[in-house]
Amino acid sequence: MGASDAWQSGERPRITVAEWERLNRPPRREALLRYYWRTFRFLRTSAPVSELQGRQQSFRDAIVASVAFNRPDVIAWQIHLVRRHLAEHESYIVFDNSKKEEAREAIRDLCLRQHVPYVALPRNRLTVSRSHGQALNWIVRNFMTGLAPKVFGFIDHDIFPTESFSIRDRLKGKSVYGSVRRDTPTPGGWFLWPAFCFFDGSLLRQRLDFAPSYKFRMDSGGGNWPLLYRTIDQALVRFTENKLLRCGEGDDEHEDFFMSVDGWLHVTNASNWRRQPVDRREQLVALLRQAAGPDHLDVKFEPI
Repeated sequence: MGASDAWQSGERPRITVAEWERLNRPPRREALLRYYWRTFRFLRTSAPVSELQGRQQSFRDAIVASVAFNRPDVIAWQIHLVRRHLAEHESYIVFDNSKKEEAREAIRDLCLRQHVPYVALPRNRLTVSRSHGQALNWIVRNFMTGLAPKVFGFIDHDIFPTESFSIRDRLKGKSVYGSVRRDTPTPGGWFLWPAFCFFDGSLLRQRLDFAPSYKFRMDSGGGNWPLLYRTIDQALVRFTENKLLRCGEGDDEHEDFFMSVDGWLHVTNASNWRRQPVDRREQLVALLRQAAGPDHLDVKFEPI
């Protein structure tokens, strides 16, 4: 089946608890101090590059933080579709957590050419979920709290709006909105997937933690379970509707499906955290061009 197949109902593909634990083993006792020290230094290091394009006033209204990681090609398409479909596009910022210097240079150059605010995060020596979760913590502590936006949230670099969308509308009457994950053995436990989560700005007044939780065995974002999600009034929470889009012939959740998250197209595995034997570039480009209409990009994609 091709990219034109109908959306398939179902849950967003998840990394299993066993797979997450294999990739994110808690530091051994002798490495624990080093892990805490690296996190401490990272969170307290200022941005080596901060180019806000004079948008500070827009950021007091809302902040939509996209966390880039080694893929200027996907960021180029995200910028294009955010401008086309997202009501809060003036509040969009690229925060670069790339490991590769050439990727940082390319993403910064892209943002300069497109007049998109760009912030380079400090060198992040953490790995996998710890790297991503602490990147979000850095953004909250070093950027968002000082601006105190009315609305804030995070998207991954490989998720794209495909139709008109307003974050403010989805948060109306709510404190948190996003894609829920329940893949944890903690009874009743859940957390918002940090690749698509938004919050009322008043929550910046309390402690938040987007790192993984080893105690509750939750992936990135799970650190907010004991701080926020466990006690929040469910009437103040809105979850997304997630659907699957078949793009291959098999049943592998990572290779044969994309995802729709309230109309946003999510690719999965653009950061290559998992070995990907199937190249899905052709199917992805077809969907992105459909979302862009006649004003589409000509971007050469790396394998995805």
